[in-house]
Amino acid sequence: MGNFDPRAYWDARHTKRYGPESVGFAGLGVPFNVWMYRVRRHVVAREIRKSGISLSLCDVLDIGSGTGFYIDLWSRLGARSVTGSDFAPFALAALREKFPAHCVVELDITASERPLDLGQFDLVSAFDILYHIVDDEKYSLAFHNIKALLRPRGYFVFSENFLSGVRESADYQVSRSYAEITPLLAENDLEIVRRAPVFLLMNRPLKSRSRVLSATWALIRRVTARRDRPYLGDWLGAALYPIEISALRWLSTGPTTEMMICRRRT
Repeated sequence: MGNFDPRAYWDARHTKRYGPESVGFAGLGVPFNVWMYRVRRHVVAREIRKSGISLSLCDVLDIGSGTGFYIDLWSRLGARSVTGSDFAPFALAALREKFPAHCVVELDITASERPLDLGQFDLVSAFDILYHIVDDEKYSLAFHNIKALLRPRGYFVFSENFLSGVRESADYQVSRSYAEITPLLAENDLEIVRRAPVFLLMNRPLKSRSRVLSATWALIRRVTARRDRPYLGDWLGAALYPIEISALRWLSTGPTTEMMICRRRT
């Protein structure tokens, strides 16, 4: 992990295949990733509504905007203003072309110095970003920087894997435990408001030993691997979407990625 260059990694992913798969789950194909983002859209909108956040009064900063999915989502949900950000050159250029009406800034949330003119926001989001920070010191610094970017009583909305046991590490991703993450929230005066699963069936069940979930995931991988028949991933995503949405309504935690809404205390 010591040789991992995140900027080069993400720039290469975006350059090779810019779109839902470059920011989503690599290997599942574009059609299935599109359905995964539809699930994300539903869950985020639902949780924001349940939290009582008045987005019309919020200036929003999205960290690691990639293809701009969350820039678009926050705008559609009625945010007062939305600022996008990324540190990969390809993504920055593409975002600025795609969203000329929005401010898009170069930002490495793990850097020791932030852009002085960036200011503060009522809501900061970081979806599918934090577990790609493999260095623990930089991971901690990211939370410190996020606190600094939030106005008093501002919201931090993010996704993580929140493992119940030992962390799972790879060159480009570290899934940390809930016990590792929550002290960082407390240290930065961030109190938990809501926590909700983002997926049940449509992502790798890394926190579960369920044979049903494992079998479902194996089927998904087999079907979406058929790059000669991309419509199969579309059909499978369409079939699983209503099941996913219905089941997630009743779950307070899940077998894979979850989202959390926190609020800065002061």
